[in-house]
Amino acid sequence: MSYEFLEHTADTGIEVHAESVAQLFCDAALGMFDLTYALVGGATSRTVDVEASGAGYEELLVNWLAELLFQSEVADLAFCGFEVSHIDDTRVRATASAVPVAGLELDGPPIKAVTYHDLVVEQHPAGWRATVIFDV
Repeated sequence: MSYEFLEHTADTGIEVHAESVAQLFCDAALGMFDLTYALVGGATSRTVDVEASGAGYEELLVNWLAELLFQSEVADLAFCGFEVSHIDDTRVRATASAVPVAGLELDGPPIKAVTYHDLVVEQHPAGWRATVIFDV
């Protein structure tokens, strides 16, 4: 697992480590959905193309996760697989694989929003690291 859950006073969060920025975004998205749902292996039932933009990797990560959260709520899906086709410091394009929420057990409270509180996205010699706090 390339992410770990973080305890927070009233909210919840994740810290993610990855070798590439594309993998960082995929793992952050998986971590976000893993906070709420018992995501177990199995066949996905749908794929959704997702795009987000932002002014730098921090804003881009927040917008990417917020867009996934929006798509999840609209279609009653939990995303559990991600393939980034393009990423730079202003735009990300990816395909997300999903399962219906109706067939999943809850592992935690639903996420209401992605926040900028204590947000970090940084490159270091071993790869990339991000910290994201979610409003629950």
